[in-house]
Amino acid sequence: MEISLFCITLVIIAIFLHLISLRFRIPFSINPIMAIFFIFMVVLVTGLILAYLLNKRYSFLPHGVWENLHVLIFYVSVVLTYIITYVALEDDSPSMTIARFVAQAKEKGGGYQEIRQILTNEALILPRFRTMVKNGWIENIDNKYHITAKGRFYNQLFALWIKLLNIYREG
Repeated sequence: MEISLFCITLVIIAIFLHLISLRFRIPFSINPIMAIFFIFMVVLVTGLILAYLLNKRYSFLPHGVWENLHVLIFYVSVVLTYIITYVALEDDSPSMTIARFVAQAKEKGGGYQEIRQILTNEALILPRFRTMVKNGWIENIDNKYHITAKGRFYNQLFALWIKLLNIYREG
């Protein structure tokens, strides 16, 4: 229980620091995912160092290899979940766009044609496209887009993962 409370405290501190960095638009020369990872890892390392230094005074802090390993496993899994959630919320997904449209329509509801009008390439595809360019997955050379080595790596990684999960896509 003490390890859980310690981890939850570290996560709350890291999320708070991330929100502060977003609120004040602290510039990161790296992409937002790396910024989140950096903030969370600094908090983890700082927390573990403080736990080690203050361990003799406060017995509820983690000590020893196994307790620190528990902290690491719990914390890293929460960090990865946070990053996945952040990426999912960073750009509007088709499902969220439809849900927001229907919620705003309230009792009158939303017609199929109205939904088709809001689900355009401009609203859904282009933001993802710009993100891929910004993150270095694709690049513009002579007004033509080409995949980069980084993009090829992720494409192969995702294809392997889809194959391992035995997922078949049609179309």
